[in-house]
Amino acid sequence: MAVGNAVPTFIPGLERGANLHFKNRKKQFEKKHELIIPNEPTNVGKILADKLDRKYNPISQNGASNEMILRRLLHIQFRKTFVLIGITSHNRREGLTRVREKYHSNPSHWHTWKMVGIDDQVNYKDVKFDPWINKGVREYYPAIEEEGQIRTAIQILYMQNFCNANRVPYLMYNALYNGFDDPLTDECKKLLGMVDQKNYYRLQGSFNETQHGWCLKHKMVVSELDEHPNVEGQTAWAEQLMPLVEEIL
Repeated sequence: MAVGNAVPTFIPGLERGANLHFKNRKKQFEKKHELIIPNEPTNVGKILADKLDRKYNPISQNGASNEMILRRLLHIQFRKTFVLIGITSHNRREGLTRVREKYHSNPSHWHTWKMVGIDDQVNYKDVKFDPWINKGVREYYPAIEEEGQIRTAIQILYMQNFCNANRVPYLMYNALYNGFDDPLTDECKKLLGMVDQKNYYRLQGSFNETQHGWCLKHKMVVSELDEHPNVEGQTAWAEQLMPLVEEIL
């Protein structure tokens, strides 16, 4: 259970990436901070579903990519469905992997990783994109940010058109910042112009108009060391979206 979806409010000094998977650790954490951590993590979608008296059916997961959302959206059995999509950062990608012990079996697990530029430091699950070296000479320099914006805009359009084709009401919003308020290429500008913004909460809003930025601005995150929205932040962001959700429904 990710702390960002479980900690009720801002807790100074709480380390980034802390987790409460183990019951003993959860009890110790609750006693230390004098609070109760819910057994099930929450998020904006679940909060909205509860308020609207609807069944919540998550198709993606925390820390996943827009590629996962798009891939799983295609398998939904639509029946009296409302789709809520939080667009994440463009550098998150999916790769189909094999389990180590069953290397020769069929690929079984889609794994999220992050693409980074050739000048970036590589951390866990980061993959440096440095292709096209011919005889020691770099023929091209990857345009990570520009390509990422275009890719994300295309993914948004695919999901928009898929929902429209199936006559499914939907709402998208920027969970993380992708710089759509400042498109880096003419191609991205044209693609963003094709997005139906009646079904998108502030598509080209600033950093502070994304869920991450808004919660950070209002100190509704886990701690100064962990910028994931806490339960208070998830709830407040759901309230931000509710008027538009009700209008679409």
